[in-house]
Amino acid sequence: MRAPFLAAGAALLVLGTAPLAAQQAAPATALIPASTFADRPSLSALSLSPDGGRIAAIERSGDTARLLVFRAGEQRDPHYYEVGKRAITDVDWAGPDHILITVTVYASFFGLQLPVSRLIAIDLNTHAFHEIDSDSSSLGAGDVLYVDPKGQWMLLAVQQSMTKTPLVKRIDLATGAVTVVEKARPDIWSWFADGNGVVRAGIAYDDNRWTMWYRSQADAPLTKVRSTLAKGLDGSIDSVHFFPGEETGVIVTNAKSDRFAAYRFDFRTGEIGDEIYANPQVDVDRIIGNPVTRALSGIAYEDERHHVAWIEPAMQALQAKLDRALPGLDNLVIDRSLDGNRLLIWSAGASDSGTYYLFDIAARRLERLVRPYEKLGGVPLATVQPVRYAARDGVSIPGYLTLPRGRDPHALPLIVMPHGGPFARDSWDYDPFVQFLASRGYAVLQPNFRGSTGYGKQFVELGYGQWGRKMQDDLDDGMDWLVQTGVADPKRVCIMGASYGGYAALWGAIRNPERYRCAVSLAGVTDLPGMLKTDKRTFSAPRYFKQWESKVQGEKDTDLKALSPLAQAVRMTRPVLIGHGEKDSNVPAKQAHDMVAALAARKGSQPEVVSVFYKDEGHGLTDAKDLTDFFERLDAFLVRHNPADAAKQ
Repeated sequence: MRAPFLAAGAALLVLGTAPLAAQQAAPATALIPASTFADRPSLSALSLSPDGGRIAAIERSGDTARLLVFRAGEQRDPHYYEVGKRAITDVDWAGPDHILITVTVYASFFGLQLPVSRLIAIDLNTHAFHEIDSDSSSLGAGDVLYVDPKGQWMLLAVQQSMTKTPLVKRIDLATGAVTVVEKARPDIWSWFADGNGVVRAGIAYDDNRWTMWYRSQADAPLTKVRSTLAKGLDGSIDSVHFFPGEETGVIVTNAKSDRFAAYRFDFRTGEIGDEIYANPQVDVDRIIGNPVTRALSGIAYEDERHHVAWIEPAMQALQAKLDRALPGLDNLVIDRSLDGNRLLIWSAGASDSGTYYLFDIAARRLERLVRPYEKLGGVPLATVQPVRYAARDGVSIPGYLTLPRGRDPHALPLIVMPHGGPFARDSWDYDPFVQFLASRGYAVLQPNFRGSTGYGKQFVELGYGQWGRKMQDDLDDGMDWLVQTGVADPKRVCIMGASYGGYAALWGAIRNPERYRCAVSLAGVTDLPGMLKTDKRTFSAPRYFKQWESKVQGEKDTDLKALSPLAQAVRMTRPVLIGHGEKDSNVPAKQAHDMVAALAARKGSQPEVVSVFYKDEGHGLTDAKDLTDFFERLDAFLVRHNPADAAKQ
């Protein structure tokens, strides 16, 4: 079969030259098939070996996935590693000759389909592979804290059950032998190792405070850091970076500000020192270390787009060259060889599904490796622009607005599309749903409503207890803003979403039927009391950990049934399209089945209810055939109930 990457030298850029020529745009009037937008990436999770000589990636084919490894910069066929029906969800290197992959299968527990993940180590010399920590009783594969540069051993933090704090194991990658190096301790949920593989710190959480346990060297006991606040520090720690040979480093925390920022930190005293980087509007995401010196290299953050604030001057200059060579896109360094010479680059944007490049600094050569969404090559995509508007109470709501190509941006049909989570956010990334809808003539609004993460703790907390209330107001206010600016036709608006967004779509049509002509829910929550009992993750922002029940319920006397589409199904007077995966472990398919039954039980003549269930899908649609089917159903549904052509109203 054809290798799924370009032959060496087939597409090269020398940094400092003109950008790649734009692909010839197809006519704006051409109707792009639904299957084009349902195309799944041919390769994903590309990862560069520490010596820069090989690249690993996940290749999907139908309902199976396999690992492939190929030589960087050489025209050679890749080597494939089959894992059967198990999904590969992550790839990482353990030295130059070993790869760690995370595989996931679904198992039934008390009627629920839950994912079970395991780590597998692959020896590239013998092609043998074995499961890591095979005797573990945990559902998850655990968190890799450290991998020996030679690929001989690793540290893994893993929970023995969903309710227990993690312990840390040292695992021999050749033999699979396991040694517990840190026992599970009360309240310590996060462990951190330094660049030599020594577990140096653990973070204990109690309500909304954190306390650090620390050791200066391998043979020292963990001791409680005496911080300036005796009971611990408000907020939480998200990342830790140790400076080599020192007892200082960097932490990412919101203890001193509403937003997560990077600060110098003294591990002996617990003193948070000078600010290294903070953004005035958004949280810092993570710390990037230099693979050679282990010094601080950069700070990643996301405002309207993805960025890295590079600390290293050489990386600052390199980023500037990349941005000149590949203008208008987010150009991210996702991997570096240990000698710093070869870099793996991901270049993409909301209107560009992305391309992987390999950059050789010494040769000043940028080689295009693969464009994962092959069917989108040459397909013109709609422009996605960041926006902000004011909610009715004055809160500024960020988001993204996509306008259909070739249409006057006036009185357009509109799809309001809230994201899932809800404690998550939309980003300036390619979204097949958005681009499919835009190709059919719709404007699409993606509001990062209150409660969305990334904009600071206060913005997250504005969403606590606001399911179906102020979070819903933010969606309605976005619609009103587009109507007032003349972009949207108030008589041609539909609301749709997935997960929490599916809940918001159903509830929006129930709460405000005068606004929305129809509702579309994919993997949506319909029964709030039921979800509150079965899965606190749905209602919990990962960076904020106190009183998760209040994040949906708010006041203790709140009647969640009054905010649940299932309990209020009799009030639904708009056409509805409901889709769900039968193996959904986040939102059980029962939530959708019960909603469909409740809608069918309404008396009298009622608007259309279309439902579709996919037997092999989980929380979303990963198979191209299933996604094509849903897109085609969505297209037909919107043509009937909110046609993009005003003449067909």
